[in-house]
Amino acid sequence: MFWYDYRGSSQSLQRVTLSQVLQKEVNPDLIKGKIVLIGVSAPSLKDVFLTPYSSTAKGTVRMAGVEIQAHITSQLLGAMLDGDRLFWFWAEWQELLWMLIWAIAGISLTWLIRKPLILILSELLGLLILLGFSYGLFLQQGWIPVVAPALAFGLASITTLIDRQYQLQQQQQMMMRLLGQQTSPEIANALWEGRDRLLQSGRLPWQNVTATVLFTDIRSFSTIVEGADPERVMGWLNEYLTVMADVVQSHQGVVNKFIGDSVMAVFGVPIALQQQAEIATDARRSVACALAMRSALRSLNQNFEQRGLPKIEMRVGIFTGAVMVGSLGGKSRLEYGVIGDTVNIASRLESCEKERQDEDCRILIAHETLDYLEELYEVESWGAIFLKGRVQSVEVYRVIGYR
Repeated sequence: MFWYDYRGSSQSLQRVTLSQVLQKEVNPDLIKGKIVLIGVSAPSLKDVFLTPYSSTAKGTVRMAGVEIQAHITSQLLGAMLDGDRLFWFWAEWQELLWMLIWAIAGISLTWLIRKPLILILSELLGLLILLGFSYGLFLQQGWIPVVAPALAFGLASITTLIDRQYQLQQQQQMMMRLLGQQTSPEIANALWEGRDRLLQSGRLPWQNVTATVLFTDIRSFSTIVEGADPERVMGWLNEYLTVMADVVQSHQGVVNKFIGDSVMAVFGVPIALQQQAEIATDARRSVACALAMRSALRSLNQNFEQRGLPKIEMRVGIFTGAVMVGSLGGKSRLEYGVIGDTVNIASRLESCEKERQDEDCRILIAHETLDYLEELYEVESWGAIFLKGRVQSVEVYRVIGYR
């Protein structure tokens, strides 16, 4: 099997009729040393065919079978005597390799390029390269597969895209599980943009960051729930915790954990903050969050009072400093860990001098957080206090409200 390389139209062949031969009207030199093909050209015999030269200004012209045979004979003689090249093909293993190359190209493009528009343009460019390369070889008497590698390219891209979307979904679920809750939209977007850096082998790698930690606790919780119906207590407590968690999320904080009736929230994680302005913003958000908790608590207590449920008083401790954050635990259980002296101080601020509370929500901060507030809040100095478990004293301030 080979491709016909026509030497030209029917006019390029020299023809004589049988009558001319019988009447000796043909010059013998025309036949001497030549290959002579004898055939018929009458259309009525239906031995005529369409060729690349069929379309002319005068209409469609078909070529007789004997003329096509003449072109084939000329092509074969040219290949044997003059070294003219015939159309060549690849072996089956070469065609399979060609398809594999384009399948790998499709996988690589889809895996490396994340933006949809750029990916589509790259895929189209890849197909154009395939067509251009194939056409260039065609002009050089070469015939290689086009449709099969194009299908391999497209199917490999689609399969990789589906697999990548599945992995992204798994990563997102893993990240949310590690954080232990749904974060605010702003934090979730920042997390997802930096997922390649944050997520390594299904874990959030440990890193040192400067963050603000907020602790809350219900005053005299044990006394309130003593002897109470467990189902009634859990409904009351869950309602309170839900409201507090929503307030934290609305201020772009992360609820790290619930410890009984206590809430631990962190501002400034899991994205590491480098600029002082960013750290100050999170410190101000934490204090604003505590004041919003105070307002939410008052509304919640009004509702509780109407329903005959216990009134809640709470304490809040806030501290800004260095913490270590990352995945904590093993394969069977992972959680987003936040550890360091900053966590301990925030917890001690919440629980220090419990008797000094004459409001429904007491908010204490340290000087390290006050430095970032830029006099936006009215505070009352409690002086240097030795917190439980610490050798050095801490300058403590009570937040009264917005200045």
